[in-house]
Amino acid sequence: MNSLVEFLKNDFWPGLSNVDRWVALSFRTLRSLNRRAKLGFLWIMLSAGFFVAAVSLVYSLVFSTKLDDLLPYIAVGYITWTLIMGLLVSMPTLFSNYASYITQKNLPLTLYVAANTFDKISVFIAQSVVIFIACLIYNTGVSSALFILPLALMIIFVTAVGVSFLVSLIAVRYRDLGQILNSSILLIFLTTPIIWKPEFAGKRALIVELNPFYHFINIVRAPILDQRIPWNSFLVAASIAIFSLLLGLFAMSRYRHRVIYWI
Repeated sequence: MNSLVEFLKNDFWPGLSNVDRWVALSFRTLRSLNRRAKLGFLWIMLSAGFFVAAVSLVYSLVFSTKLDDLLPYIAVGYITWTLIMGLLVSMPTLFSNYASYITQKNLPLTLYVAANTFDKISVFIAQSVVIFIACLIYNTGVSSALFILPLALMIIFVTAVGVSFLVSLIAVRYRDLGQILNSSILLIFLTTPIIWKPEFAGKRALIVELNPFYHFINIVRAPILDQRIPWNSFLVAASIAIFSLLLGLFAMSRYRHRVIYWI
């Protein structure tokens, strides 16, 4: 318990509250990713737009589904999935990527976790232009349920911080975890209602409800497309967020001092 209190006091709160620094770190990473690219950050939006348009067109032809129903659905689902996937893939190498900072500066490790999470959320916000255009073209409608979206992003942020603490610690010690996680991404994508609808599962709908990734996508997609707040998904996502954060805090409080040696 003493180690947890110490971590909260000396690392978690100072790191999380230093917003200016982790935002600056995040923007520096984003600039380096788009260095020497003439279109720069625009490529992130264009690539998402091309994928959504191509997959929607193919699926509408194969399954004889109306494009005005399918394209906004895939746009929201895929771009939210891109956020989740980006977070998952970056977690195993998080501390390694910031190794030069960690070894040279005595800064809270929470700072790097928050910066990495903010990177991916910034990309999501940029790619949300594709969602806006798709909804505008097909007139999906607007409702007061959209005001819940900041809370949805906050839940995703908290979950990402908690899971990052845990996964980054394990992965910096056991590098195989990164390979296992990368190998699982495609399976998660195919088994989650991202480019297919939950009703396609038929009698196996329980599989969808037991999929945590579905609920994180649903808390973003339902307010936009269905004009409703999916309280069940919010409850599941919030529970996962709290549990993962508590578990991550406990792990960091015990092992954070070893990170510099494991890097």
